[in-house]
Amino acid sequence: MIATKEKVGHPSCAFGSSHVVDAPQIGEHLREILSLHFHPRHGSRYWLARQEELGFDVIDRVRRVDDLTLLGFMEPEKLADRSVWDFVPQGIQRDRTRFLTAETGGTAGTPVPTIYSREDFEAAFVSPFVEVATQIGFPIGGQWLFVGPTGPHIIGKAQRCLAEKMGSPDPWCVDFDPRWVKRLTPGSFATKRYIDHVIDQATAILHRESITVLFSTPPILARIGPLLSEGQREQIAGIHYGGMAISANQINEFRQQFPQAVHLSGYGNTLFGCALETSDVHRHEIEYFPSGPRLLFDVLCDHEELNEKKYGQLVFHRFDRSMLLVGMKERDWATLIPPSEVAIKAGLISPGIRNPGPPDDTKSKLRLGIY
Repeated sequence: MIATKEKVGHPSCAFGSSHVVDAPQIGEHLREILSLHFHPRHGSRYWLARQEELGFDVIDRVRRVDDLTLLGFMEPEKLADRSVWDFVPQGIQRDRTRFLTAETGGTAGTPVPTIYSREDFEAAFVSPFVEVATQIGFPIGGQWLFVGPTGPHIIGKAQRCLAEKMGSPDPWCVDFDPRWVKRLTPGSFATKRYIDHVIDQATAILHRESITVLFSTPPILARIGPLLSEGQREQIAGIHYGGMAISANQINEFRQQFPQAVHLSGYGNTLFGCALETSDVHRHEIEYFPSGPRLLFDVLCDHEELNEKKYGQLVFHRFDRSMLLVGMKERDWATLIPPSEVAIKAGLISPGIRNPGPPDDTKSKLRLGIY
């Protein structure tokens, strides 16, 4: 139990301190979401119980982004141990057919469930891609090939919506189970056989159909490229990277391998949605910016470093009607950056992140595999 007068402290962190997050539209959206989740009769069961533990009126005390420190961090275990419906305001649960459910891949531990209303799903996964893709000339109307997980993974639900919004027919799809791959011994015969099975299916489609857009993870695309002829690689007009961290050098190499394609990388996860790059040029860094007021990034770092590098463990806040997540720590680390000129012109006014990925000292502990 946290006493009424106690403020939740976060030593050596920048949680809630980003000067660019106080844009009026973000503050207004935050207050609207808080009023929904903390409504005394119709709010979400999780947040109403959390308010009892905190011992204060959250709507009264949390008025701006900086005040979110009062709510502390959320732990993934809290989500994994409860029904997702405990996080949805009771007042909007009347038509449960309007919601989509999903689970994380479990790379860093137990898979975590989440939920989106259809409107929030669009805002989290579909609209950001369509907005940026349209601006940078991503192909419209071509045939897609998606090589990635479906099942409980939300990327499988998003890929069909992305293709449809870009005027394309239903994508060809090669499914794989990243959880099974992570259970196999790295470099083992079983692992190689499983990945070969995925690649064989993908290349069969590429040899048979006129595919112009590829959507997959960097390890899968790295395996597919050398199996295609120069003419087949030049036929690819768009590549969307997702599911795993990618470096600037990797994208530059893919740009040489697929010279006619528009290359667009997204950073995100099942719990919060995605943030996109804003241009397709030779990369020195990779920068991602969230769309709209529903998603905010922050980092945890030493105060001495904050004024210069702003590099640390990534933290995100998700402000959706269907689910409120505050102070969720990511496994990745990144540099927090203000919106670039290109991002601002595209209407992206929230802080972005540069070069996100797991730190070197934790990579060996993660079963990254192919997703």
